[in-house]
Amino acid sequence: RSHLRLNTMLRPLIRLARHGSLGKRWNSGSLALSPAMMKKATRQMLAEIDLIVYDMAGTTVQEGGIVYKTLQNAMREDGLTVSNEDMHPWHGAKKEAVIEHFAQKAGTPEEEVEERVRRVGDWFVNAIDDAYFNEAAAIDHIDVGLLGYFRQLKQAGIKIAFDTGYPENIQQGLIKKLQFDKIADAYVSSYQVSEGRPYPYMIYHLMEKTKVMNIKRVCKVGDSVRDIEEGRNAGCGLVVGVLSGADSYGDLMAAGAHVVCDRVTDLPIPFRAPAADMRRLPDLS
Repeated sequence: RSHLRLNTMLRPLIRLARHGSLGKRWNSGSLALSPAMMKKATRQMLAEIDLIVYDMAGTTVQEGGIVYKTLQNAMREDGLTVSNEDMHPWHGAKKEAVIEHFAQKAGTPEEEVEERVRRVGDWFVNAIDDAYFNEAAAIDHIDVGLLGYFRQLKQAGIKIAFDTGYPENIQQGLIKKLQFDKIADAYVSSYQVSEGRPYPYMIYHLMEKTKVMNIKRVCKVGDSVRDIEEGRNAGCGLVVGVLSGADSYGDLMAAGAHVVCDRVTDLPIPFRAPAADMRRLPDLS
């Protein structure tokens, strides 16, 4: 598959540099862009976006992969054999689905799977709560200028939302700890919908909460293949992979990302007036 992905919002060319931000020269066969042209070609990438849905761990939250290591340790504590390679494809998945998979793989009797999932899940929640919220926790924004960047997006008329595979209490704690509550228009946990990623339901839920009607005016941003699959399954007009977390450039592009960049703050702030309100009067017929 070609590393250059186009859609109606990105023609004739939009792609951030593979190993850096917009200031680097990009080359694809006979086509090459200077830093100035790269900036010009990509500066309106978000001009037709009304809502950006951000993943949390590895995308907007710098936590060093604690969530995956903790879940892996929780399963090992319960006697399951789970290697790093085994865990990788499950980045971004709901923890119950991960635990159930490895429990069944280990031959856990069907009638005992539910109890094992609950037991391992409880161990995980207690451990991650301590890892994230103790006084020495090294949890921070993925970029030092992240909150300022978000404020610029909002000034450009773009709504900001977060989705995650975290349980609700963990998500809410992180939202408050990192002051995302001061800028978020909405957020949702996979525990509030019937299925988490790669199903698109969290994105639809956030569209409902923010009153965004057109899925083509929604951008999904995440660091894992499941984030990309979620955005594509939802039909988002723009799906962006970031290299600050779980998966590689090749994996993200192969999953269907339109754009891959180093971190979320590489996406340029658009110059535009806020989009007109497209809501209709209630249908009373």
